[in-house]
Amino acid sequence: MRNLLICLLMLLSIDLLASEAPEHSYEQTILNTIKEIQSLNHDQALDSTRNLIKQYPHSRLGQMMYADLLLAKAGPLQHIGSGIEVDQAVRDFRYEIQQRWQHETSNAHTGMYPENILFLAENQPYVILVDQQSSRIYVYSNEQGTPVLETDYFITIGLKGWGKQKRGDQKTPIGIYHVTKFIEDKELPDLYGKGAFPISYPNVWDVRKNRTGGGIWIHGTPSYTYNRSPWASNGCIVVSNPDFLHIDQYVSTELHTPVVVTEQVNWLSYDQWQTRRKQWLKTLSGWIGDWESLDHERYRQHYSKTEFLAYGRNFKNWDGHKRWVNRKKTQVKVEYSDLSIFIYPGEDDLVLMQYEQNYASNNLDLVSPKEIYWRKFPDRWQIVYEGSRTFPKTSNDIVQN
Repeated sequence: MRNLLICLLMLLSIDLLASEAPEHSYEQTILNTIKEIQSLNHDQALDSTRNLIKQYPHSRLGQMMYADLLLAKAGPLQHIGSGIEVDQAVRDFRYEIQQRWQHETSNAHTGMYPENILFLAENQPYVILVDQQSSRIYVYSNEQGTPVLETDYFITIGLKGWGKQKRGDQKTPIGIYHVTKFIEDKELPDLYGKGAFPISYPNVWDVRKNRTGGGIWIHGTPSYTYNRSPWASNGCIVVSNPDFLHIDQYVSTELHTPVVVTEQVNWLSYDQWQTRRKQWLKTLSGWIGDWESLDHERYRQHYSKTEFLAYGRNFKNWDGHKRWVNRKKTQVKVEYSDLSIFIYPGEDDLVLMQYEQNYASNNLDLVSPKEIYWRKFPDRWQIVYEGSRTFPKTSNDIVQN
């Protein structure tokens, strides 16, 4: 019976025809059947598989499971898949079931907080978190600044994995992005399923790193399949059509819902998470305090002399410009609202702040959306990029990722 269990685990992800039933229902039915087999409750497993086939009548997986269980009654299975040729597709399915099963049995994130999300703007009710190593997308709600897990789904990423660098490399990017628009399914080829949410790749940090490409979307699956294997897209983040329709309720194109795309999420205890939040509020307050002091020598210490860029200026040019601009300032007041702070994934000691800035001085008042990148240097955290937060315009054109 051990061979039967292995067979089922390896074949779980055979594609299904699209169904309106939620992904969680499908996945949980399969996992419950596996538990029944582990408990040697074979008759109940047969009944569960019959019900699965009724709910998903075009599921090759359900039909194979049913056949395997019948064969097991006649004698032990000798190899994986009941004589099915083990090709690349089956190997992909093996990997998918490992991902699904590990997620089901792991409690790594239970009661923990994602390192990458330290602050979430008050006007952002939800944030999307992608864990590429675990083939999972998480939805967190914003409960007075604290991220609370709403739900999660299985995902497909790029055929060549993560860490996108150039157009056509079939990799999914790592970084902090935002949803830019919604594209209806009627405007898209069937490949993209029930619709698509383009995200803002490449962002300013990608551009700085000379990363190319575009057309990175969160989208559904073709009508002839239920879900795709873990690594199968051209770089997009793909979910089943039922999951896409469910995720839609959490995504706002007007608010540009944040999408945090990691290689793997690092989970923190509540105390660790709170400590980091307090550290960053202190860093932010210190920078603003030195700015408002009109002491330029103190203010400029918050900026990296070697890496800083802002509005096309390096540190030397920025420093001279700021000295000239501030020469007639008698007072400066800087306030912020809708603050988001993210530990930037895939980089060593990089933090992104995004917020609405209200700047007031004796000769200028200005409200503007800002984003600032901080990097840790040996003696302190310093700013390496400062600019206005913008979201790129996206088209419905199908492009090479």
